[in-house]
Parts: sequence; structure tokens; C-alpha cells
Amino acid sequence: MGIALVIYASVQIASNNTIYYYTTSEATSALDVDNSERIKLGGFVQNDSIENKGNGVTSFFITDGNEKIEIIFDGFVPELFQEEMGVILDGFFKDGVFYSDDMLVKHDNEYVSENGETYNVKTNSK
Repeated sequence: MGIALVIYASVQIASNNTIYYYTTSEATSALDVDNSERIKLGGFVQNDSIENKGNGVTSFFITDGNEKIEIIFDGFVPELFQEEMGVILDGFFKDGVFYSDDMLVKHDNEYVSENGETYNVKTNSK
């Protein structure tokens, strides 16, 4: 009985920490891009597409390699945000544009210090 409870609790915790999102191809083929409910949308920031619009609004395009979607982001831009970086955005479609106010930046597990030394988090090594 105790083992079953531990397994059940582990599955519940894991499912609560999983982020489900649409890719740009999935979103354009399965959703109403003229008017949608709030969803999570993921993709990679397209090169030369980031534009600061002022008043904390940033526009850019994301892609999964097949479809690209224009993003209007009104919120805190994470420090790691850059071109070719994977992002997951929370927002909604309106007239073919995705409006978002929450961004999660997907990063690799390698960090570079100011002196150029790299550190890999996965292997705990330099």
C-alpha cells in the first residue's frame, strides 16, 4: 500500500511539472489563429526578427523549421533571450499574430563565465 502511494505521488508531481505546448506547425494547422484561447506555444527565435517596440513590447518571429509565427510580447524579457534560442510562450492568437505576456527561455546546460571558461551543468565539469 505504501509503495503504491509513493508511485502515485511521484506520477502526480511529474505531471504537474511537465509543460505541454504547441509547435508552430501544430498551432497553425490545429488552432484558430484568428481568435484562440490561451495556449502555450514553443519554437526557436528567428534570426534578425527581434524588434523593441517600446513600452516593454518586443516583437519577433518563432519557428519550428517549417512554420513561422509573429509574436508580440508584452512582459519581462529574460536575460537569456536571443536569436535561435528556444522559447515557450503563454498567450493567445488574434488575427494570425500570437500575443504573449509570459516567456520561458529554453537554454542548454552550458554556461560561460566572464573570463570565457565554460561549465557544463549536466556533467558538473569545466
